[in-house]
This record gives sequence, C-alpha cells and structure tokens, in this order.
Amino acid sequence: MKSSLYFGEVRHHRRIPKKHAFCYKVFMVHLFTDEINKVFEKNIFWSANRKNLSSFNRKDYHKPEEEDLAKAVRKTMSDQLGEPVRGPVSIITHLRTFGYCFNPVSFYYCWDEDKKTPHTLMTEITNTPWLERYAKCFKFDQLKDRTTTHEFKKEFHVSPFIGMDINYDWRFKGPAEHFKVDMILREKDQLFFTAHLNMKHKPFNSFNMNWALTRFPLLTFRITFGIYWHALLLRLKGCRFFPHPKNSLSTQ
Repeated sequence: MKSSLYFGEVRHHRRIPKKHAFCYKVFMVHLFTDEINKVFEKNIFWSANRKNLSSFNRKDYHKPEEEDLAKAVRKTMSDQLGEPVRGPVSIITHLRTFGYCFNPVSFYYCWDEDKKTPHTLMTEITNTPWLERYAKCFKFDQLKDRTTTHEFKKEFHVSPFIGMDINYDWRFKGPAEHFKVDMILREKDQLFFTAHLNMKHKPFNSFNMNWALTRFPLLTFRITFGIYWHALLLRLKGCRFFPHPKNSLSTQ
C-alpha cells in the first residue's frame, strides 16, 4: 500500500507593506484513490463516505458532481495540459474532522503504473468565505534535487489582503519520505510573501492514525479559525483590503 500520513508544519511570512508571520503544526493524508477503502479499514475512528471522528467524503474534493475522483482529476489535467494523462491518482489533503472539512489547498498527483514516480500534479485551492475552487495543473519535471518549479501570474482571488497583480513561484518536492511545497509571491519583482509546507512521511497504521487524532483533534476547525484570526490581525495592522474581483477565474 502506497498511501501514507504526513506530519509537519505550515509557515507564512508577509514581508511588505506590514510584516506578519505565523507557523503551526498540521498533519495531512496522502491517499491513492484506489486504496481509500483499504486505508480506512485500519481504524474504527476513520472512515470513507460516512460520519466518523475523521472521514474522507468524496464531495469535499475536485468536481464533486462526478463519482470517480481519479477520473475527474485526470480529465482536468488532460484538458489543462493539452495531452492525455493516465495512471493512478493520489491526493494530499485534510479530511473531515467531526464532520467538518475545509482545505485551503489540496495536491493531486498522477503516477506511473507502479506508483513510484509522479508525472503530473494539480493544486486545488478553495477560498473563504466564497468557497470557490480553482485548479492549476503542471507537468512534474523534476530537477536534480527532485524539485519541480513553476512560475505564473496570479489568476484566482484567495486572500482579500493580497491583490491580483502578483507573480507566483511554486516549488514542489516529493511526495516521498518528505513532502515540501514552497510558494513565493512577488509584486512588481519585489518579494512580497512566502508560504512553506514541510512534511515528513509516516505509515498508515493504528498508532499513527490514533496519534494524529489525539494531537490534532479539531484540525479543520482550527484552520478556518486561523484564517479569520490572521485576517483580523492584518486588518488591524492597516494592510490594504482588496475586494473580490468580478472577473476572478475559478473552477467549481
């Protein structure tokens, strides 16, 4: 079984016009879609498509109107990249906690048939309070250190404290023993904001699954609370507020 858990931390650092930074611990699941039922047989507190302390629910993820998540992901990848995408699909994400789920970002990978090497990836961002979803696909062109890098213009309104005239630099490493994502934002060639996700692999077993729920009992609630709490702090610091643009590009 290739599915696993990841434990680590998220760090954000705003550099201008006001400095603001935070760091918090998280865990995420790395699920191959063809292993989901097998994974959740391992622990009575985890389940798929039914209520539990921690649960995977299909409608929380990409194109919920389609039954087959892997098929939906491969289709979006194929459409955006302009060529057929085939192979097993995995997702790195947060699950529902006590029935509640919010994922600021989920990461989807398409792999070769033996699930050893990813060849395409997709990030899916959800903003709040609008709950719009935006998917961005990339070819997984690994460099010497197993990192793939992608630069593009901002297309989707996420934070009301970050405008649309932003250049993104995204860097992905793994998933393997470590999973790392670095997001670097520049405004008019000036470093503006950085975000980092740094995670370490742990196997799916009863001990690690119970530890995840004990260590992070209300994780998804805390994520949502943290977004609004730091938004309030940015407002109090006097950061500029950007309303949602009418021409925001999103995929639902």
